[in-house]
Amino acid sequence: MKKSITCMCEHRFEADIPDKVDLEKSADSIASIIDGSFMTVSCPSCGKLLKPEFPFTLVHGGQGWEIRFVPELARQKTMRQPPIVKGKKTARVVIGYSELLEKVKIFEEQLDDRVIEYLKYFIMSKVMEKTEDEEKNVDVYYHERQGDVLEFHIQGLKSDEVGVFKLPMATYRKALADIDRHSSEEPFRDFLTPPYVSLNKFYSWDDG
Repeated sequence: MKKSITCMCEHRFEADIPDKVDLEKSADSIASIIDGSFMTVSCPSCGKLLKPEFPFTLVHGGQGWEIRFVPELARQKTMRQPPIVKGKKTARVVIGYSELLEKVKIFEEQLDDRVIEYLKYFIMSKVMEKTEDEEKNVDVYYHERQGDVLEFHIQGLKSDEVGVFKLPMATYRKALADIDRHSSEEPFRDFLTPPYVSLNKFYSWDDG
């Protein structure tokens, strides 16, 4: 679908931005999401590469999951009232590109995103115990699986530095066995209830 985009050079143009992408039919889309080039467009006037954010749906017909992408500018509104997603049990909402990248990695590695967010809660709790600045904007993101280890990245503790936290798959499997019970308990149900399954729903650093 054609979308109107205004470049920083003030040139306005139209670009073809899809409303829905099926990763099973677009094999190169996963790679472009990971390397950051997904839905990047070039300004025909100055040539600058732009990454505009428009709502769209990402699906994987073969694996059966669906992700609805919400632009970062709509974060507060979406966190207050996530859209209703009917049908698929694995339908999810993400806000902003970082959450999209993380969710795609989780699903592609066939992990349960509820377990990942559950584990991130305890990682964040440990991090916040060690920082004296309660107002510090700290984010924990799932990065990748390396063999029998899950790697998480921590941003915001120090400028221009990324912390690394690793957990064995045995910890993941233990949490997976109990996640249905934990997801209905406080405080976990606050951020494990679909469709917006994200620790960012619990740890919000924006006062707005």
